Amino acid sequence: MADSNYTHKKTYYNDIALKLGHKLFGLEHLHYGFFSGKEKPNLENLSKAQNAYAEKLAGLIPKGVKKILDVGCGTGGMAEKLVLKKYDVTCIAPDPYLIEKTLERTKNKVKTYTDMYENITDFEPESFDLILMSESCQYIKPDPGWEQNKKVLKKGGYLLVADFFKTKPIDNKYISKSGQPLDNFMERAKNANFKLIKEIDITKEVAPTMDIYQEVINSQVFPLAEAVHEFVLRRYPKIYSILSYFFKDKILDKVNKYKMQGSENWVKYKGYYMFLFQKES
Repeated sequence: MADSNYTHKKTYYNDIALKLGHKLFGLEHLHYGFFSGKEKPNLENLSKAQNAYAEKLAGLIPKGVKKILDVGCGTGGMAEKLVLKKYDVTCIAPDPYLIEKTLERTKNKVKTYTDMYENITDFEPESFDLILMSESCQYIKPDPGWEQNKKVLKKGGYLLVADFFKTKPIDNKYISKSGQPLDNFMERAKNANFKLIKEIDITKEVAPTMDIYQEVINSQVFPLAEAVHEFVLRRYPKIYSILSYFFKDKILDKVNKYKMQGSENWVKYKGYYMFLFQKES
């Protein structure tokens, strides 16, 4: 059993989005759902699809792996599955809330670090069989991140990445720029002496998550924002005028941006992949 007191604490930020998803919708994950086509892609089925995603990802872990470093563990949904599968798991997240939830879900059976992955300096060299990054690699600074990967993985160890990447330049200012360019990511992996041994394109299966996201914005976020707008306008017209003068254009840009987040626009510029790399000597 892992020593749950083995915890490096350094707070960087609070993941507000995950807290809201967890508290408002009961979601245990913030990552995309894997919709096989058997279930209707809606908010009610998102949790089930997220579990399907986690099971598919766990199924890519090669035989012989024992020690896993879960980078960007969220609230511990994946870590919980890994612990049940008898893996020795260490979790990293920069938010104390996420680490707290992870320890609760795993019954303190994981080691934890509350910090950014690339900032941690007290890892033992070549101490892990596999590094798992489920929608976290895009938040890691590339150069120090790859150096950390090389340092902590054993010879012949694995890097398992699941994330979305930009597959073409984004020429629409209202489309989110998030995600690493795919060709740049693959080039960096090659330069770091990581060999790609498995690639699975699941863009089609995860894309419906964007439509659910868009529906939540249209049906819940926008109406709430409009109600706040109306309240301020009626109760505090002078304050409203001042805010409108300074922030009207920025607000309109945000509104237009969040109207463009559905799957149809998303798949034009991005793809979602699961990659399994192996560290070469």
